[in-house]
Amino acid sequence: MKRLQLIMISLIITLSVVNGQKYYLTNQYVYDLFQMNPSAAAFQKNCITASGFYQKQWLGTELAPTTQILSFQMPVTGHLGSGTYVYNDRNGFHKEMGLHQAFSYEVLLQKKRNKLMTLSFGLAMMLEQTSLDMSGFTGGDAFDPVIQSAGESGLGFNASAGALLKYNELHAGVAFTNIIPENNPMYKGAMEPRRVMDMHIHAGGSFKVADRDLYLEPLIMYRRNALTDSRMDLNLKAYLPTPDPDFSTWGLLSYRRTMDHQFGKSLGMAVTAGIVYQQFSVGLEYQLGLTTSQIDYGSNYQLVVSYRICRNKSKGAIPCSKIRRSKKYNYKFLGY
Repeated sequence: MKRLQLIMISLIITLSVVNGQKYYLTNQYVYDLFQMNPSAAAFQKNCITASGFYQKQWLGTELAPTTQILSFQMPVTGHLGSGTYVYNDRNGFHKEMGLHQAFSYEVLLQKKRNKLMTLSFGLAMMLEQTSLDMSGFTGGDAFDPVIQSAGESGLGFNASAGALLKYNELHAGVAFTNIIPENNPMYKGAMEPRRVMDMHIHAGGSFKVADRDLYLEPLIMYRRNALTDSRMDLNLKAYLPTPDPDFSTWGLLSYRRTMDHQFGKSLGMAVTAGIVYQQFSVGLEYQLGLTTSQIDYGSNYQLVVSYRICRNKSKGAIPCSKIRRSKKYNYKFLGY
């Protein structure tokens, strides 16, 4: 209990002395929750998971917004988990590359025959390299006094922290992302907009529909910051087995809505369809923007792939169809 108290005090102190932020880069938290909340690193203690994401907007357009992400998470010990991702983001002449490393520590709160409750704490550090290529901004002998060089670049770092409570197949958490004041020289100018820390509150779970081979994973997320910029995300992921245990199909429905106005406003939605063969999963996501500008400029496509290796050497397409028990801690949980 003393160890748990020390962890909680350290987390509170960390969050109370920082006051800046840079908006979170991705929305892939639906697939890798630790990207939003570092306490979810190695969410499933029994498996090592590697994932890849490729997002593209405006197909056939040069310098269109494009993002690539590689993600890897694994249990280090019975209590400690690790989550890592690297990303490369391009939007026109602006480029950003980064590295995110998260660690989580899980504490057992209650363990009975049919009840398991744990509390996890997480910390993460992010390193980013940004650049802006201005060599093509002017043509010929044209001169612009604002553009005095071929480009600029900057290096910055940031951090995030969070906590996650798990009760059997249910979970709820809170996270504070990008909590260190802005230190990238590209964004510290007087003309840059002020940025503040984001708070994320989320809850979800894993369920099997009674008398049917259908597995559902709902996830809800609410984000808010000091500028009263708020957003609500509703996500529902589903797995459907096939007669062949090596194959299954899966899908995802997502809906995003801003909560800043009296009645809110729809931001966008996404539909994903995919298949699973043993430990390998692949899916294609279509993201539809619902604001006026997003409708005018088109929507995004994203390719999602993942591969898992489990300690019990399970190769079934839906490992969550069986409740597993950790040998060391006698834990019960649902895997992915």
